[in-house]
Amino acid sequence: MERRLHKRAGYSTNSRGMYIPEVDYMVMQQIMDALRETNQGENVIGLCGPDNRVQHFANTATRRAERDQLFQKIITATVTKKPDIIHLQTQIGDAIGLTFVIETNLPESTSWMRFGNNKRMTIAARAVLLRAKMKKLQTVLVVLNDVHGRLDLGEIGIPFGDDHNGCKILMTSTSVEVFSQQMKVDKLIDTDMP
Repeated sequence: MERRLHKRAGYSTNSRGMYIPEVDYMVMQQIMDALRETNQGENVIGLCGPDNRVQHFANTATRRAERDQLFQKIITATVTKKPDIIHLQTQIGDAIGLTFVIETNLPESTSWMRFGNNKRMTIAARAVLLRAKMKKLQTVLVVLNDVHGRLDLGEIGIPFGDDHNGCKILMTSTSVEVFSQQMKVDKLIDTDMP
């Protein structure tokens, strides 16, 4: 039977326009199973498919994880087509109560971030602070929406795998190629599965 997407996010329909809730249930179950998995091998989860479905599933999984208290902290950040590492670090830092402040004046350089009081901090220094703060959390879920290409999680300061087994990363994309060719994910879930 042919399947197509209904205009409402999160629902699949067959060729007669009838809802197929079991498909959505199976996808949601895969996501929640991956989030609950405590083995070190499944920390980075890729969720791909049409944008409205991916966002629906990511939002629903986030709400369920929060309801079930699976993580100490749940952080959501939007990546965009041209990732702004400083902006991502700020989004994540704000969510965990981290402000990037430095005590001394530093020399001018294009690799330094400017703060309102003319103080600067490198992206790498921000990543170190972010990583240290996130490691203090026993369990954390980082949801990175709208991934369009390769993203260096270490450069941002997101610990994962051997660095922090309690950190799960759920990335969303409209392209399966992003996760199969450009990013290494431990579990790939296609929201448009038959």
